[in-house]
Amino acid sequence: MRTVLDKDSAVILKAFNAVDIPAFLVDEGLEIVSFNDSAAALFQYSGDDMAGRDIRELISFENPPAGEHLVSTCKKKSGESFVSRTSLIYPGNHQGRTVILAVRDITGQGKLQQMELIIELSGIINSSLSIGTIFRMMVSEIKKLINYDRASLLLYDEKSNGLLIFALDTCLETVMKKGVKAPVEGTSAGWVIKNNKPWINYDLRDTLFPLDKKLYLEGIRSTISIPLFHDKILGVFNLDSSQPSKYSETDLAILLPAAKHISIALENALLFEEISKEKKEWEKTFDAITDMVWLGDGDYRILRANAALLKKTGFSSLEVLGRTCSELLERIGIHSEGCIYADAISDDKPSFRELKGVGGALFHFWAYPLVDEEGRLYAVVYYLKDVTSQKRLEQQLIRSDKLASLGTLVAGIAHEINNPLGIIAGYSEALLERAQDKSLLGNRGFEDFPEYLETIHNEIFRCKGILRGLLDFARPSSGTFREIDINELIKEVILLVNHRAKRLNHNIELRLNRDLPKISAEPGSLRQLFMNIIMNSMYFTPERGSIIISSEMDPSSHNSGMIRVSVSDTGTGMPSDNISRVFDPFFTTKPVGEGTGLGLSICHKIVEEHNGSIDVESEEGRGTSFIIRLPSRAADD
Repeated sequence: MRTVLDKDSAVILKAFNAVDIPAFLVDEGLEIVSFNDSAAALFQYSGDDMAGRDIRELISFENPPAGEHLVSTCKKKSGESFVSRTSLIYPGNHQGRTVILAVRDITGQGKLQQMELIIELSGIINSSLSIGTIFRMMVSEIKKLINYDRASLLLYDEKSNGLLIFALDTCLETVMKKGVKAPVEGTSAGWVIKNNKPWINYDLRDTLFPLDKKLYLEGIRSTISIPLFHDKILGVFNLDSSQPSKYSETDLAILLPAAKHISIALENALLFEEISKEKKEWEKTFDAITDMVWLGDGDYRILRANAALLKKTGFSSLEVLGRTCSELLERIGIHSEGCIYADAISDDKPSFRELKGVGGALFHFWAYPLVDEEGRLYAVVYYLKDVTSQKRLEQQLIRSDKLASLGTLVAGIAHEINNPLGIIAGYSEALLERAQDKSLLGNRGFEDFPEYLETIHNEIFRCKGILRGLLDFARPSSGTFREIDINELIKEVILLVNHRAKRLNHNIELRLNRDLPKISAEPGSLRQLFMNIIMNSMYFTPERGSIIISSEMDPSSHNSGMIRVSVSDTGTGMPSDNISRVFDPFFTTKPVGEGTGLGLSICHKIVEEHNGSIDVESEEGRGTSFIIRLPSRAADD
C-alpha cells in the first residue's frame, strides 16, 4: 500500500510518470516509500509487493552521494536483469531522510556501446602485433565506456608461476611499475589467474587479499580484474579507481566479451614476439659462426649470408641478396671450372670439395640441401672454411715429426759413414802423392789414374760436406743463447753476402723497424738461418732482381711479442706442389751437384729451436717470400 507523500515528492513522481520514466521514493533506510506506475510496469511488481522493499533488491548500489548518476544492474520480479542509468533527486523538504531514484533502461544502449567496443578491438587485433601498441589502443577504447585511474596488463609466466607488469597506463605515483614482478598468491590478480574468473574489489579497505593493500596505500580503493584466456591463461587485465565501489557487474558485462578479443590479440602478439626472439637468436647464432655460411635457393641465388661472409666479400646484407654463389666465390678469390655444388642440387645429398684460392689459400666447401616433407628441394646451406693456416700447421707438425725421426737416423748413419770415409780420404791422398812418381807417369796404362784419383778425392770431401750438414741438422744447438738485436744480426749477414749480390747485379733492400725489442737467440745459428735463406733467394733470382728484407712486430699474431722477419725476392717462384715440400730434407730443385736439399731443413730446425715459426709464400713467376717469426725478449719474460 502506498504511503501518503509530501507535495514535492508527489509532483516529482507524477512528472516522471508522465514521460514514462520509472521513479522511486526511498527513505533513509533505503526502503521503498512510494513509486510511480512506470516503475511498477518495468519491474513487474504490484503496489503491495513493491512498498516496503529494500530498493537494493531491485537496483544494485550502495549509499551514493548526492547528485550521482549511476550505471546499475536492475532485476525484475521475473529474475530478468537489465542495465539502467539511475539518477538521484532529493526533494526540497526531505531533510535528508528521503530520496527519489529515477531509473532509465539503457540495456540496448549498453549493448550497442559494447558492440562498438568489440568492433574496435577486432580492428586492433589485425592492426598490430606489438603488445605495447595493443595495450595503448585497447585502454583508449575501453576508457570511452569505463573510467579508471590506472589500467594495467599483467602477463602470466607459467614456469615461475608469477605475474609480470608488462604495460601500465596511469598518472598516479606508483611503485608497481612496468617490469615489476607480482606473486600469484595473496593478490586478486593471482586469484583471477588460478580460477580463470573475473574479480571485483569493491573496497580495498576490506579486501580478502593481503598483498592488494599495497594498492590501497597508493590511493586505490576499488579494482576490477578480467582473465585473459585463449586455450591457456595468458594474463590479467586490471582497471583501478581511487573511488570505492567504482566497478560493478555492468562493467563486467562490457569487459568480459571484450576480453575474448583482447586475449586473441595478446596471444598473436606473444606468438609473434616469441618468433621474433627465436629469429634474432638464430641470426645471432648464424652471424657468430666465424666461417663463411650462406643460404641459397634452388637457382643458386643468395637468400641470407652471415657476417663472416659479408666481411670477406665486402658486400652489405642487402647487396648480397640475389647474387649467385659463383659471384661470391670469385669475390673471395676461388676460381673453379663447372658447378661445384651441382651434386648437392641433383642428388639431394651433402657434397664436399676442397678448393684452391689465390696465393695458395685452401678452402673446404660443403653444400647441404634442405628438402621439405614431400622431398622437394627448397634451399641449400653452403659452408666455406678457410683451412690454409690449419693445413700449414698440419704440414709443420708432419714435417717436424719427420725431421725429428730423420735427425735421429742420420746422426747414427753420419757417424758410421764418416769413419770409413776418413780412411778412404787418407788413402786417396796417399795414392795422389804416389801418382806423381815419374816412373808411373811414363807408363801409358797409368796415365788416366791421377785424374781418376783426383775425382775420387774431391767426391770423398763432397760426401764429408754432406755428412757435416747432416750432423748439423741432427745435433741440437750447442751455442749459448744471449740477448741480441735482430736488425744488427741481419746487417752482419748482408755484409757477408754483399759481394755475391753485386756480382749478380742484385739489389738488396732493407726495411728494418729500428724500434723492435731484442730477442734471446744463439747468434751463430741465426746467422746460418738468414745466410741460407738469402743465398737461396739470390740463387733463384735472375740478374738485376731484388731481394727485400723487412722486420716488424708481427701484426697477425695474437701474441704481440712476436717479431716478423720476411725475405722476399723477385725470382722465378715455385709451383704450389713444391711449397709443402720445401723444408723436407734432401728436397731441392737445384741441378745435381749444386744443392744437397738440407739448407732449408736446417733453417726450419733452427727456427724451432728458437720457439719460432717459418712459412713460405710463393707464386710461379712472381717470386717467393720466407716469413720467420721469433719471440721477443718481452714475450719470453
